Amino acid sequence: MRRLDRQNSDDLFEQMQNMIEEFQNKGMNLATEFTGHMPIDVREEDGNLIISADLPGVQKEDINIKADGQKVEISAEASQEIKEENEKYLRKERSSRSFRRTVQWPREVDEETINAEYEDGVLEISAELSEDEGTEIEIE
Repeated sequence: MRRLDRQNSDDLFEQMQNMIEEFQNKGMNLATEFTGHMPIDVREEDGNLIISADLPGVQKEDINIKADGQKVEISAEASQEIKEENEKYLRKERSSRSFRRTVQWPREVDEETINAEYEDGVLEISAELSEDEGTEIEIE
C-alpha cells in the first residue's frame, strides 16, 4: 500500500477540488457569478518561500490575504461594471467572479516576514524560511 505523504495528499486534494469546480461550472454556463480557479506556483528562492497566484481581472483592493499558522488564505472578488442600456445579452458570464484558496507552506516560515505584491494580475506572497531547527531533546 502506498504511503500518503503531505505532497501526495496536497495533489490529491487539488485534483478533487478541480473535479468539483469543473462539475459545478458545467451547470453554470449562464450564471452571472461563479467561483474561479486560482492556479498557483510555490517555489523556494534565496531563503524565501514564494507563492505566485494568477488573479486576472482583479483589482489590488479586492484581494484579501490571511496568514494563520503555517497556511495562507487568499480570497478575491472580481466584478465588472457593465452598462446594460439597450443591451440584449444572449449569454452573460463576465459580471462577477470570486476566488478562494488556502495554501499550506511546504516548510516552516517566519510569519513576521510575510509580504505580498500584486502586479499585472499576478499575486506574489513571500516569507523567509524559519531558521528554527527545532529543539534537541535529551533522553533521560
